[in-house]
Formats: sequence, C-alpha cells, structure tokens
Amino acid sequence: MGATERRYEIMKILCRRRYENMRNLASELGVSMRTIQRDIEVLSLTEPIYTQTGKHGGGVYVVSGYYMNRMYMTDTELDVLKKLYIAADENAELLTFDEKNRLELLISQYTKPKAKL
Repeated sequence: MGATERRYEIMKILCRRRYENMRNLASELGVSMRTIQRDIEVLSLTEPIYTQTGKHGGGVYVVSGYYMNRMYMTDTELDVLKKLYIAADENAELLTFDEKNRLELLISQYTKPKAKL
C-alpha cells in the first residue's frame, strides 16, 4: 500500500471512528509510528483533523461534522449565499423567515469544518 492509499485509509478510519491513537493506526496499517506521524502531518494540511496529547484521550481526531466524500461548497459559492443572507437581513421582503432559515442551514451544512488549532 502506497502513501496515498494509506492516508485515504487513515481518513476512512477517522471518519468512521471519529478518533484513534497513532499506535493503533500503525498496527492496523502495518507501518511504523513515525510513518503514521508523517501521514498525519501531511493530512492535517488539507483535512480537518487534529491531534491531542495525553495518555487518556490522546490521539488523532476528525473535526465534528466532517465526513469524507461529502460535497462541500467552494468559498466562492458560499460567499454568494452569505451575500444573499445579508441582503435578506437588510430587506425583510426578500426572503420569508422559513426561507432565510433554510438558507442558513444550507450554509452551515455545506461549509467544510476547520481543524482545531
């Protein structure tokens, strides 16, 4: 298994379990702890994952609400919806209360979560 496939497997595991420790990931994928550490470093640049230290609760976590292969809107698409939302605030007749709530829900559901820092 190459690095790309292994990193994809790590993300599948994290999205399914929501967190895992590096020792278990290394054992499950048959690689060293250092390899997993490097993979996590690389993944954290593009995926909403973060690490937490500690004997109890330490490990790699995926941000709440993130799931692989879910379609997320681009920043440009979200900007258009946000402008519409702001315009609806300024002009009460533009959208009904229910339509504005649906728009807010769309924005929240299709915004890719950010990793904790």
